[in-house]
Amino acid sequence: MASSNYPLPLLIFDLKASLAHFRRPDTTSTHASYPFITRTALRGLLGAVMGVEAWPEDAWTGLQLLRPVATRVQQLSMLGKGFLESGSSFNRPTAIELVIHPHYRIFYTGCWVEELTDRIRNHQAVFPTYLGSAFAPVVPDFVDLVDSEPVAMAPNMDIECHTVIPTDWVAAVAPEPGHAFGRVGGLLYRALPQRRFAGTMNLLYEEHNRPFHVTLGPPPADHPLILARLPKASGSVALW
Repeated sequence: MASSNYPLPLLIFDLKASLAHFRRPDTTSTHASYPFITRTALRGLLGAVMGVEAWPEDAWTGLQLLRPVATRVQQLSMLGKGFLESGSSFNRPTAIELVIHPHYRIFYTGCWVEELTDRIRNHQAVFPTYLGSAFAPVVPDFVDLVDSEPVAMAPNMDIECHTVIPTDWVAAVAPEPGHAFGRVGGLLYRALPQRRFAGTMNLLYEEHNRPFHVTLGPPPADHPLILARLPKASGSVALW
C-alpha cells in the first residue's frame, strides 16, 4: 500500500492475562497452541467487543509481543466435548499446551476505530473476551489513539520493525547481536460463516521483544500489508 499525505488513526491497546490457548487445528488428541494470538482470534475478540460476528475486510491489525513466549502443557478434562471419538460422556484428560502470562500490544485501524476506541477505553464489550478459549478471559486495556504515518513500501527496502510481520513480505533478515527469531506457520487467515476458514499465513517475530531489521521483498498477492510509523518512533509497525 502506498503512503498517504493523510495520517492514519491507530488504536493501541494491550491484552494481558494469566494464560492463553490458540489451538492449532491440525492437533486432535493433544491440543497444541500457537505462541500468540492469531489473526482470526484477534478479529473474533474485536467482534465480541463490538457485538458483531462478521468483521469488516478493511480492518488492519498488528501485534507486538511485550513478553517472551512461554508455554506449559497441562492435562484438562474434556467432559462434554461431543466431537471427541469417545463421545460426550467419557471424561478423558487431554494434554493442552497453554501460553503462560501472555502480554500483547495490539494496533488497529479501520472503519470502526472511533467506536472501538470508546468501548476499549471504558472497558465495555457486548460479549466476554478471551485469549483463544473460554478458560482464558482477558479485558483489553486502552493505551492510546494516535495519528500514525503510512510508510511507502518497495522491494529491497530496509525497515526497522517493532511487530510480528508476515514472512512472505520478508526477503532477508539482518543478523544482530542478541536477536533470536521465531517463525509460526499455518495460521488461518480468514474466518468464514459456519466455522469455516480460508487461507493460511506465516509470521516472523523476534523472541526477546526487540525491534529488528528486515529487507522487504516483492508484495505477495494474498496478504496485503500496511506499514505505519508511530509519532516520535524510529521504526514501523506492520498491519495485516
